[in-house]
Amino acid sequence: MRWLGIDGGGTKTAFSIFDDRLRMLDRFTLPTCHYAQAGLEGMREVLDRGCTRARACGALGDDYGIGFSICGYGEDAEADRAARAAAESIAGPHPHAIVNDVEAAWAAGLDMADGIALIAGTGSIALGVRAGRQVRCGGWDYEVGDEGGGGWMGRELLRAFTRQSDGRDPRGPLHALVRERLRLDDDFEVIARARELLPDRTRTAALSPLVTEAAEAGDASARAIFERAAREEADLVRTLVGELFSDLIADEGAVPVACIGGTFQAGAHILRPLSTALPSCCRLVRPAHEPDVGAVLILRARLARDR
Repeated sequence: MRWLGIDGGGTKTAFSIFDDRLRMLDRFTLPTCHYAQAGLEGMREVLDRGCTRARACGALGDDYGIGFSICGYGEDAEADRAARAAAESIAGPHPHAIVNDVEAAWAAGLDMADGIALIAGTGSIALGVRAGRQVRCGGWDYEVGDEGGGGWMGRELLRAFTRQSDGRDPRGPLHALVRERLRLDDDFEVIARARELLPDRTRTAALSPLVTEAAEAGDASARAIFERAAREEADLVRTLVGELFSDLIADEGAVPVACIGGTFQAGAHILRPLSTALPSCCRLVRPAHEPDVGAVLILRARLARDR
């Protein structure tokens, strides 16, 4: 049996085909299917187009299941109905499961085991799981939350640029980097660029790698952004420890925390301050699988349970 795993995030939608041993056979990406960005019809169109392409490539075969991981699923009743209708129509007679992308990230990151999945991609959210109980923290979306995620870091980058420009903070490599990448002839042009970029969280999040570049060049403001991001992310984890693992608070390293998402591609710039900010009962672990397989793992577990 083959499996199609769909990872519908805030930046892109990945479609991955796996064999029964969960070895990846093919993968491609399409634009985000997040209903807040693509609209309900756009969400369905992306999912339908991707599944049609997966069937046509030949690797999927006739006997397969589909795991749908959809960013924002479970947060809006109308969008949830549209997502379920799309999944049922697309899957047809084939088994399928539809879950929020944070649940899929937990399943992939911790291989369905107890612990905490900390996700910081375009946005930020954490999910704790223990003995079948799930508690989430964060995920309040770009406008009012998502601290430590890519969109938040993009905004912080622009804010740091303005502080370096007018002298509130010492001018470092970040200033020249932003001027170059945003093609600013005058620093005040950042106001117009911000008005253009900030309404689109994907484009704002695309600025976040510049924070890493600036930090690698020794910029103090960029390093401070990572330290604030780490504290915000640690707050998510600390809350879940209190909810689910309070009896383990004195046991050093007892709670695994899988870090998932593009923000963590910054490596030590974010992981070092994060490890310091976390409760001592937590230990950072590498994700067991790529997020694409998360919804497939959940589907397989459900099918095994129902046999």
